[in-house]
Formats: sequence, C-alpha cells, structure tokens
Amino acid sequence: MNYHFPKLEHSLYVISTPIGNIQDISNRSLKILSESDYILCEDTRVTSKLLNFYNIKKRLISFHVSNEKIKTQRIIDDLKCKRIISLVSDAGTPTLSDPGKNLISKCHDQGIKVIPVPGASAILSAVSVSGFTDNFYFCGFFPKKRIEIENFLSKIKLIKATLVFFMPARDLEKNSEYLAKFFPSSNFLIAREMTKVHETYIRDNIANIKKYIQNNLKGEMTLVVDNLLAVENDINVDKEISLLIGRMSSKNIAEYLSKKLEVSKKIIYQKVINYSD
Repeated sequence: MNYHFPKLEHSLYVISTPIGNIQDISNRSLKILSESDYILCEDTRVTSKLLNFYNIKKRLISFHVSNEKIKTQRIIDDLKCKRIISLVSDAGTPTLSDPGKNLISKCHDQGIKVIPVPGASAILSAVSVSGFTDNFYFCGFFPKKRIEIENFLSKIKLIKATLVFFMPARDLEKNSEYLAKFFPSSNFLIAREMTKVHETYIRDNIANIKKYIQNNLKGEMTLVVDNLLAVENDINVDKEISLLIGRMSSKNIAEYLSKKLEVSKKIIYQKVINYSD
C-alpha cells in the first residue's frame, strides 16, 4: 500500500470524532480541524470539549436538524469563496442519523468537493465485535409511536442481513417487546457506552433479552440483530408447515419441525396457528 499526504483543499471535510474515548481521533482529523476556517457542529458545547483537549481554537457554528436548511446556502457561499470548512457530529461519523445530508447533497449539486475523513463509528464498531455477517443494514433509531414501530419493523424484518439500530439505553425495556415479536429466533448484540468507562457488550438470543433490562439504564446503545439466519429459518419453517398442515396436529408439527430445523417449538406452534387462521 502506498501512503500519501495530500494538502488541504478548499472543500467541505466530513470528520469523524470519538464516540467515547477522546483519544480515538486521527492526527489528520486534528490537523484539518485546526486549519479549518470554521467548524459546523451539532452542539458547540460538546465539540468545544474535544477541541479544548487538543488545544485547538476555532470558530464553531451550531449546525443541527432545526437550522440546517436555513444555514446551508450561507455555507455553500463560503465554500465557493475558497474556505476550508469541517463538519462534525457530537460523536462518530457525521450524517448517520445526524444532520448534514442536505448540505452535502447541495455541495455535490454545485460542484463543491466533499472529502470524508474516516474515524470512529458506532455502527462499524458494534458490527465488528458481533460475530454476525458483515452484510449489514443500518436501520437508525426506532420510531416513537407503537403503530410506527410495528410498521417499521414489519418491513425491516424482511431484510436478509445483520441489522443495526441506535437506541437510548432507557428505551430497551419498551423496545424489547417489539424485538421479541418481530425477531423471536434471532441472536443479538448490545453494545452500550462503547469506548467509555462503563462499556458493556451482551450477546444472546432475542428470547432472553428481557433479562438484561435494568432500572435506570443510561447511556447510548447500538443494537445488532442477526437477521440473516432468521429470514432463512422463516422461509424453511413456512415451507415445511405448508406441507404438513392438515396431515398432523399443530402440536405434532411444532414438535417435529422444532427438532428438524432447530427452531423454538413455541415459535413454530404460533406459526402453525397463524397459518390455520
């Protein structure tokens, strides 16, 4: 591999920042931040802590969901005047469940160069330690309302891949109900407070997820669900049920297929009941 060190350009730099451990940022990222004309950030207070730690003094501009559309044109004009501007989020890689997509799209439309500066990512970090397939799909955050969650997961469950969700730890109890309903036979990994003092990793089957619910659980969580085998199992189970329905009792079908396919008897029995309905 040949390494090179390009000079800074008059462009928009999309820079990953630490997700917990303040040392998880590259020298290149720090150099670009220190030489930027100004830095766009979700919360100036959060970014100030990072810059102060590395003794970087730069103008910070608040740039979040509520003001992105209002500020985008001014930023585009500054970039056209050959400014160096950096975009960061509070933690991790910008634009992934964070603001910035509209600005970047406008830059591309107007021929302004956008340069990624790789670094910390909660998504990649969690997938890398899950042991599940690296064919993954990022689902973002759960919706807020019940009907929205159920519609969301009914579509997501059909994706034959490792699924990655962001979630405040306090929402695990509420969302565990939906996870058990839509991914009853899947394995999962919970990565909580990654790279921080209280980082925790839990890997188990969705059927057991409720035992990990704790009172006053705090912090950020990345949930990884192994939906690859679950989708394959669903297809196999449905096919087998269609061949046996009417020839055996529901109980016997559940017992037989549970042993044959190594799938929970309870899950198969419920499928048989639903099939009969």
